[in-house]
Amino acid sequence: MAIKPTSNGKYVVDVRDEYGVRLVRRFNTKTEARAFEAMHTQKKYENRLIKSDMKNLRYLIERELDHFEQTKMDLRPGSIKRYKYIISQIKLFVKAHELTYVDEFTPDHATLFKEVLMSEKKDPKGTTDRVLKAKPKTINFFLATMKAFFQQEYIKGHIERNPMLHIKNIRVEKRKADYYTIAELKDFFAQDMHSGYRHAFMGFLLTGMRFSELAQLTWNDVDLNRLTIHVHSHEGFVTKTHNAERIIPIGVDLYKLLKIMAEVNGTKGLVFPSPKGGKLLERGLLGKCKKLAKAAGIKSQATIHKFRHTYATMLIHRGVSIQNIKELLGHSSVVQTEIYAHNKADHLHNDVSKLDNLLQS
Repeated sequence: MAIKPTSNGKYVVDVRDEYGVRLVRRFNTKTEARAFEAMHTQKKYENRLIKSDMKNLRYLIERELDHFEQTKMDLRPGSIKRYKYIISQIKLFVKAHELTYVDEFTPDHATLFKEVLMSEKKDPKGTTDRVLKAKPKTINFFLATMKAFFQQEYIKGHIERNPMLHIKNIRVEKRKADYYTIAELKDFFAQDMHSGYRHAFMGFLLTGMRFSELAQLTWNDVDLNRLTIHVHSHEGFVTKTHNAERIIPIGVDLYKLLKIMAEVNGTKGLVFPSPKGGKLLERGLLGKCKKLAKAAGIKSQATIHKFRHTYATMLIHRGVSIQNIKELLGHSSVVQTEIYAHNKADHLHNDVSKLDNLLQS
């Protein structure tokens, strides 16, 4: 018999699964033991039907999610971590709804999945009474991941239709990229500050580089003869995306700045070291940025990344194309760069004002 009582009143089930693997489990009641035995008897029966072409093969959804996760392992570390988290949350949803096979996930489950993502939740850390709600971009990334997973299952022939096809993304309001005005920049750089900080802030403004890119930039990646800066992955540093690897042209002001820095600090190691000669630390530099902005009378929010927005916006104001700005910023898609296009309108007021009193002349 597959089910045997034990001396302590429990029951042992000794069976082989549909793959021939021996399973031995202990249960408190005979009913539980019989249910476990019946489940594997049913699976073996279905397996025989599949082998005899009387039933289609079914695929375990958790196993397929693991396979899907493996397809993301060649991405950047941050992206891998993000996909791992999202897939783990999908597995929790699948488990909560007792879904075993890929073909059990229906369009109704897809609708419910979206509703769960959009619902308000208590602070998961339990440290506050706040009610939190995921941002539209976060929800859309979850939905895109789920759609991609089921599309892969459809292509592999595991399902007849992608159950996510009717799911629409959440509308995302495109925020206008905030930037420093020329007046604000003049007031900011008029403040007394260590040359190391001044050089760093000027570097952000004149290159549009992300903090991690500028903080890790070495003189090996600066060519003052060809007037280029090479942003790329190297030992101890990985770019945000593959597209982030790029060549940034060196303009006149940046060239003058780099020449001064080369004469003072030499051309070995980091291009933009901290005032103490080590690597710049983002939190410390951000604190310095806010302090200087406050002293300069800047009322808007002051951040390091705002210099990158300023770089792109000033290029927009000077007629540089969105496509070229995309390349300079290292964006994966021109869609990311289009947020700066909204800032072009700010620069057109003087042009439009030429129509003032048009009919009175």
